[in-house]
Amino acid sequence: MDIKSQIDLMKHVMYSPLMEKIVKDHLRKRFEGAEAELMWEKVQKQYCEFLKDLPYLGGKKNTHNGTGGTYDCIMTFAYYEALDHAPDIDELYEMNCESFLTGFKSLEKIANANRGIVRRILHMTFSATAKSKYNCDPDQPTGYIMKVDPYDKAVGPRYIFERCPIAEFAKEHGYLDIMPAFCNSDYPAMEMIHGHLIRKHTCANADICDYRIVGDESEAAKKHPRKTDEKGYWYNA
Repeated sequence: MDIKSQIDLMKHVMYSPLMEKIVKDHLRKRFEGAEAELMWEKVQKQYCEFLKDLPYLGGKKNTHNGTGGTYDCIMTFAYYEALDHAPDIDELYEMNCESFLTGFKSLEKIANANRGIVRRILHMTFSATAKSKYNCDPDQPTGYIMKVDPYDKAVGPRYIFERCPIAEFAKEHGYLDIMPAFCNSDYPAMEMIHGHLIRKHTCANADICDYRIVGDESEAAKKHPRKTDEKGYWYNA
């Protein structure tokens, strides 16, 4: 299947090469030989079907659409749908982490959120990302809406998403029950840079996704341990 010919690449982007490898690896664990190839075709067709109704989300100009981002999540949904909802939430979480955490692996040995300078750099990075018109314009009918609080060294970086296309996609297609597989991966991402994420809600189970990042050795980390709610979402009291 020539999938690129089936997608409007002026509007959308392809899933990442890493995501292709992840999906194929998981298919080979379930199916053998030709059957795995047939299922790969089915997953790709489902991905194309999903993109037909997906609005423009900034394409390659939006950093959230890179490896482990929006389109890799859509590909994971396609895998789930093509396999008739057989993959459980643990497998989907594993797949999402395999793609999403890639960018943090390069930071694992050099970034330590217990250091004030690292937390300030995180704040600067989030602020730069939020300034993109695809991440901050409420008049845009689609896309992320990201807002960053002024930096407070006593508190650490804080920001929220008021709109998340992945959560909106899940709501539209009836996938909210598997959204913890995607939302929860933010926690190990922060752990890889010796950080501790404090979050009460996500856009999938509330109106906003709220982030506060502190060092994993901080008093705040001790006071706000990670918990799991009745639907499987990780959160902090």
